[in-house]
Amino acid sequence: MKKLILLLVVLMTGCASQIKQEMPPPKVYPLLNFKGVEAMDNNEVVQQSKQCIYAKMHPNINYLSVHTEQGKVLVPVGVYCEPIL
Repeated sequence: MKKLILLLVVLMTGCASQIKQEMPPPKVYPLLNFKGVEAMDNNEVVQQSKQCIYAKMHPNINYLSVHTEQGKVLVPVGVYCEPIL
């Protein structure tokens, strides 16, 4: 009986691990009234900030104010590394 339960548990975990969910690629939203400037993805901002910190510098995130139906929204458009004084 124990072997049967163990076999069922192994089969269930093996089948559950084979399910692969594909994530859609992140969408890039162009900013209104600003041609050529694209908003940065959250992951891009975090990675750029980490690179600045690894280089022992201070990350400076530039935001752009965009007017929407709900009000103003600050959108990150660039991350620059500045030396720590």
